[in-house]
Amino acid sequence: MATVTTQSTAFWRYLDQTEPDTDWSREPEARIGRRYVAFHAQSREIDRPALESYLARADDGWIHPAARRMLDCWRAELELLGVHDPGLAEDRPLAASAKAMTAALAERGLLIDHRRFGGPVHLDGTRWGMPLRQLIGSDGLPNYLLPILRQLIPMTRPGRTFLLLYDEGLTADYLLLERVLTEFGASVARLPLSRVPIDGTARSSRYGGWSGTTLADLSSASGTAGPDAYRLGMRLYFIAVLQRTSAESFRMPLLRRCVGRAARLLGREPVDESPDASAERLATALSRCRIRPGYVDPYRLTTSLLGPRALPLLPSIRKVYA
Repeated sequence: MATVTTQSTAFWRYLDQTEPDTDWSREPEARIGRRYVAFHAQSREIDRPALESYLARADDGWIHPAARRMLDCWRAELELLGVHDPGLAEDRPLAASAKAMTAALAERGLLIDHRRFGGPVHLDGTRWGMPLRQLIGSDGLPNYLLPILRQLIPMTRPGRTFLLLYDEGLTADYLLLERVLTEFGASVARLPLSRVPIDGTARSSRYGGWSGTTLADLSSASGTAGPDAYRLGMRLYFIAVLQRTSAESFRMPLLRRCVGRAARLLGREPVDESPDASAERLATALSRCRIRPGYVDPYRLTTSLLGPRALPLLPSIRKVYA
């Protein structure tokens, strides 16, 4: 869903125009990131035929070598964090074509299509008191919502719930997305996440300012903690301390303290109790952290590990954070 967008393909074309002979297989991610910042700092006209070609290739599963290099770097950091790779580099075709999806939306009266007049296509949420949202520009290029709809709407099944995680700055789009998915019979829950401010400013990576705070920077910082403490400490800091919508800026000393706290938690003797008692205690703890859509809120669970009445790091919970 992320590759079949103008945001990705326009950057790829920029790289091919400016550095056609660069070997991206060993390029550091920070240097690719700086090129991304430089790309967005320049103003340029969109070459529609060229971008249509890139979008078509991306729809067929092609990923630019620079983007594949970034994915390799991120997969290595996810592995270090103990985060399951969701298949970042797998070729997974979208479930429906753009043509089929716009037809399905139009059939339900959710589309205002001005393409025959040379205009844009809008997603129509006015029945819910929401403004029109452009889905395809007058240049024929889609925005990021179309591939999301192409993937999720065909996946709608009875009893299946979509949990939408997104940047809280995109709340208006995801409120509309929730309504559209519900119109097609989906059950939807939303979880907005805030960006972590750096030096008091929360902004997109395209504007820079992230040097020294990438996952690669954090994992390579000097220290004595082992991998397990790093994994748990990162979760304690970014989940329990910063919380989901914290306005507090990133602080390396506080992250170090969380890693130290994690090392102490992991160093404690495991709780010695029967499997039935352990399971009962775990069920009780998780019930307090469950929220309305039915899943355990990771913020409540992680916070429960801190404070004077902290939940013991039970073996089952330890596995969650490993």
